[in-house]
Amino acid sequence: MSREHPDLPGQSKPAGLPSEHSTKSFWHTEPSALLLGHRSTRQLPKHADVVIVGSGITGTSIAHHLLSKNQPTVNGEKRNLDVVMLEAREACWGATGRNGGHCQPLLFETPHDPTIGHFELANFHALQSLIKDDEIDCEFHAQPGVRAVYSDHHLKEAEEALSIMTDTAPELRLMMRLVTDPGQLEEYRIPTAKGAVVTEIAARLWPYKLVTHILEKLLTSTSDIAGSFNLQTLTPTTGISRESSDSASSHWIVRTERGDISARNVILATNGYTSHLLPSFSDLIVPCRGQMSALHPLDSLKGDRRLKTSLGFLGDGLDDYLIQRPNDRGGHMMFGGGRQHGPSIGVTDDSILDHKTAKYLRRRLVEALGLPEGHADEKGTETEFTAANEWTGIMGFSRDNHPFVGPVPAAHAPGNHGPNDGLYMAAGFTGHGMPNTWLCGASVALMVREALDEGKPKNTSSDQVFQCAKEIYGLPEAYWLTEERLKKAMSGLSVEEQEWAEMDKAAVSST
Repeated sequence: MSREHPDLPGQSKPAGLPSEHSTKSFWHTEPSALLLGHRSTRQLPKHADVVIVGSGITGTSIAHHLLSKNQPTVNGEKRNLDVVMLEAREACWGATGRNGGHCQPLLFETPHDPTIGHFELANFHALQSLIKDDEIDCEFHAQPGVRAVYSDHHLKEAEEALSIMTDTAPELRLMMRLVTDPGQLEEYRIPTAKGAVVTEIAARLWPYKLVTHILEKLLTSTSDIAGSFNLQTLTPTTGISRESSDSASSHWIVRTERGDISARNVILATNGYTSHLLPSFSDLIVPCRGQMSALHPLDSLKGDRRLKTSLGFLGDGLDDYLIQRPNDRGGHMMFGGGRQHGPSIGVTDDSILDHKTAKYLRRRLVEALGLPEGHADEKGTETEFTAANEWTGIMGFSRDNHPFVGPVPAAHAPGNHGPNDGLYMAAGFTGHGMPNTWLCGASVALMVREALDEGKPKNTSSDQVFQCAKEIYGLPEAYWLTEERLKKAMSGLSVEEQEWAEMDKAAVSST
């Protein structure tokens, strides 16, 4: 029997600003001394070549690729840029600083479009190389990725996807195997799963430390960057508008409570909060609250008995995820999900912990991993993990389940102006940012640099900028932010309707 549906609104409300008093993420227990409360200048700059809104992995990638001297350009030239990054809270205090800490490309989920799988694979290798080359201490460890499947129809879909990829992407298909043998599932610590898709391409990491290392380097290694970098934390962006609507060369005005900045280009790396600045995206990127926990391991998960894979759990209404931190650093079980147990879609308040979801996260792994501690005591009390931290964070769910990357079409930007508007975004990662955000940020940075090249005609709304990003970074066409794509997305089910359809399946399967 399906759940009773609430009245789904004709249009979602624009997102609010990030909560001032958020729950305490485990990843923030070792904060960057340099970045806490950081403001590169006491006063906001009056002008900038580029303003980036958001300091998570997407915004940080954009800044890195705009300013690093060794990044590729189409014409071989690289001019110095004045870049300002605005963050409503502390640096990396949003989704990146609150996620599950795993990077698991899902190579089989788009079998008819293997460019997405290849792009996620490229993201994985780009992050792996960056962390190795810069010796970033962020607990990055490559390990097998296991996508455990808990429903018959999801298992059938996985089988069909792998079969399709034998023709569409045999090189990706060879990186995966489908496991259904109960003995092998037991070896992967998922004895209650119906099957699993296993790949060697996955990793665990401390995402906050990755991002803050790069931001610190941009702030301190000034001789290595092409221009200047100014980070302003605790500075919410309250609005954006055109300086004048009748000139294609006019600048943007970025408004904050501390003053305004005039910028030639503005890039929104705002994910779930995007519609606060672009209300027209209210039905295209919908905020979604997720919940995470850092659990002390039970005895059966300590020492050599620890997990050796990154785990994702797929089923009706189920999309949980799990990694385990290094033994010598506590071995915490970083477990997130349980969205079926509490408010989620349309929620932007991460100052609240949902207690039903918290209880689920403390208990679920005992059954899912088949732990020996799972036997209830004589009083019938279920075994629970003890949580070191429990917190929530806000994701941005895309209406067509793919990120929006590129220049914002004129019809969706504030004010009336021509196509060369200088407003860009990389947002809407639908809870799957770690295998996508780094090169999405690089792609937007490339587009902005091309538009700022004064020696060539500007045409930032044409396919040219997308083709450049596709050729250099492999940006899938499914991610391109075009008017045609937005119209197509709006003709399909809303994010809320998709969510309720999935929860209906969960309700039916549990009866």
